[in-house]
Amino acid sequence: MKLSNKNIIKLFESNIINLFPKKIIRLLIKKNKIFFIKTDLVKLPEKNYPFTISQEDLENKKKIFFENEFKVPTNQFTYLALITKLIFKKEIGFNFLDFGAQYIDNFFFLRKKNHNINYYYHDQVQNNIQVENFIKLHKLNNIKVLNNLDKLREGIFDFIYFGSVIQYINNFDNLLDKILHTKPKYLYFSGVNFFFNKNSEKFICKQFNVFPQINYCFFFNFDYFKNLICSKNYELIYFSENQNSQINYSYINDSINDTCMYLDLFFKIKD
Repeated sequence: MKLSNKNIIKLFESNIINLFPKKIIRLLIKKNKIFFIKTDLVKLPEKNYPFTISQEDLENKKKIFFENEFKVPTNQFTYLALITKLIFKKEIGFNFLDFGAQYIDNFFFLRKKNHNINYYYHDQVQNNIQVENFIKLHKLNNIKVLNNLDKLREGIFDFIYFGSVIQYINNFDNLLDKILHTKPKYLYFSGVNFFFNKNSEKFICKQFNVFPQINYCFFFNFDYFKNLICSKNYELIYFSENQNSQINYSYINDSINDTCMYLDLFFKIKD
């Protein structure tokens, strides 16, 4: 059932869509390649992006990465291990914070090339607990769970990685202010939704591509987000389209009369 963009936007913006059976909604999403629909929300819902991991999940990830030397984490930046290797190859050790890490794919992935990495994991509370238990069970080295962001202190982190997470955080600006205050050397934001017109700094979209789970996330004006980081004594040294960018933004583009992109941004603190 292929509909015009205009009709899709009207339908999915309305409450009428909630009256449809899930099977029909799923079919509409698939046939029309619906990823995001713009909303009028100014804040993300309190319960947003539910994601929990189990010990079985972590065991499976460990098995996959130990059996396949060339396995790359799903939806992550392929060259992360190479970048960190090049930057820190002469260092005795470096501290890497994986913010919103979900599984510990990145830990298994990064330590193959970065034997000098001190990896810190941070995610939702229940996932932090699961990973802590997993670390203890397998007596893993060079990995710790950061439970309390209030314990962040200046100079502790050399590299902080945000893997498609910052847009799902309500008080992202306060969070960034807290993190940047500790002066990490490098910041990498992977997989963030951006637009470029000057009509607004940000807006919120409803995400449908993982239906029946519904998520909400921010879309950021590129200059607004860049300046937010650069105003704290950082410079943007690299940005590019994310390698996993297969997103249909047509419904958002039609709503805002602009072109959206799924980008990676790499910042470095100024000397």
